[in-house]
Amino acid sequence: MKRFVSVLVLSVALVPGAALAQGVSEEPIGNLAELMRGIMFVNANKLFDAQAVEPGTVPVPEMDSDTRDAVSALIGSASSRFAAIYRGWPEVAGAAASLADGAKLALIEGRVCDNGETVPVADAAYIEGARLLEESATNALNAAREENWDGVWEAVNYVNESCTHCHKTYRDGPDSRQEPRCQSQ
Repeated sequence: MKRFVSVLVLSVALVPGAALAQGVSEEPIGNLAELMRGIMFVNANKLFDAQAVEPGTVPVPEMDSDTRDAVSALIGSASSRFAAIYRGWPEVAGAAASLADGAKLALIEGRVCDNGETVPVADAAYIEGARLLEESATNALNAAREENWDGVWEAVNYVNESCTHCHKTYRDGPDSRQEPRCQSQ
């Protein structure tokens, strides 16, 4: 009986650890449109903004804690409350890193499009678009880390080209808000 209790206690104690050791799922969670809207679109726009205004040149107003608390109470949302954190170069670097890693997420086997079609992850043109996105976003990341506005500016032009590479092949029809979207070649 003592042995049974010991085995039972050990198995209960080790099962949660075994679950943690498995890591995250390798299956895609969201569809391609959700990935695009949640990661790619938002972060590409941050890089496009960096072309318009040099990061870190627009000062964020300083607030004492009482003012910050009053603003937080009025504004309420976490996005509003923390809008001034990680601005400037850290925001550009984060956006570039998100796009570079997002390119890998777009290639996960089994992801589907918003219309239910399978994402063409095996198509050479799709793979090339993801590679171009990773490369250009990595160049933007490296330039942002160096706070090199000209480097970011140039890299973002290539980010735009990588987006266009896939969109014209797989997304855009006569009206890109309608069919065909996420189509195979």
